[in-house]
Amino acid sequence: MADVVAAPKSAIVIKGLTKIFTLGKEKVYALNGIDLNIAENEIICLLGTSGSGKSTLLNMMAGLEKPTKGSITVFGERVDKMSERKLAIFRQKYMGFVFQSYNLLPNLSAIDNVSLPLAFAGVKRSVRTKKAKKMLKLCGLGKRMKHKPTQMSGGQQQRVGIARAFVATPKIVFADEPTGNLDTHTTIEIMEMMVKMARENKQTLVIVTHDIEIAAYADRIYHIIDGRIDAVEDNRDKQIIPLEEKAADIPDVKVSEQSEDGLGIREGAAESPPDEPKIEPVEDKDEPADPQKEEERISEILGSSKIENEIHTEDETI
Repeated sequence: MADVVAAPKSAIVIKGLTKIFTLGKEKVYALNGIDLNIAENEIICLLGTSGSGKSTLLNMMAGLEKPTKGSITVFGERVDKMSERKLAIFRQKYMGFVFQSYNLLPNLSAIDNVSLPLAFAGVKRSVRTKKAKKMLKLCGLGKRMKHKPTQMSGGQQQRVGIARAFVATPKIVFADEPTGNLDTHTTIEIMEMMVKMARENKQTLVIVTHDIEIAAYADRIYHIIDGRIDAVEDNRDKQIIPLEEKAADIPDVKVSEQSEDGLGIREGAAESPPDEPKIEPVEDKDEPADPQKEEERISEILGSSKIENEIHTEDETI
């Protein structure tokens, strides 16, 4: 008798999900009866034009918006039934986010921005600093740890955003138009970085995009039209595979262990122009600090920083 292959466990299960907005006397369906099952360790893409409902669907999965009707279950928990306090704790434990507009705190250095999820989780300063440094180095920003967002290019800021999303090793990472503000070369770097990290950490990655070339990195592509799933495309036989994964199967391709973009380059290949401003690196010193003062400093900066709403809701615009 042939061995029975167990079905993969579900990370997210959605049933009959509907979101209705009321405009005067008119009801507008942003989502209209979505059924969806996303497996653990799967990379999926919600693909659709602006206004299709894809970002609203992502917000629902993350518990950032409540549905009009239907259910959203994440790792066995009904997030649509959770209180705001429980949702905050649940997101902190299980979820990471990458945003199109980076949404870094402008008064914090790269290392402090990346450390924030760990600080909120109660990780002590020495541990979170070590983890943040390691993650920034993996993202090719070993010389940019003390730089603030205004001292970095768009590609570098997004790499900080990726480091922040992955530093706590969440089970699910949501990426809402993660390359929308980037050029083609940097887009490839960012996508390969996210996919590589998700594969290595066995994480579920949910990508929202309008770009078919970004969708090509996913295992499955959900085509969203007018608040419905119009088609589901199995992309596993033709998806884009990051360079380092390809190199493992191609003997004559070698990847450098550490390049400035954190991705490696083919041996002998010409490097692309660096996506960074001409700023001298800031020396990275381990300076002793009073933990209480450090927490007070971060709290003060959080209170005074003004950043745009982190979640895109353009799908709600009529």
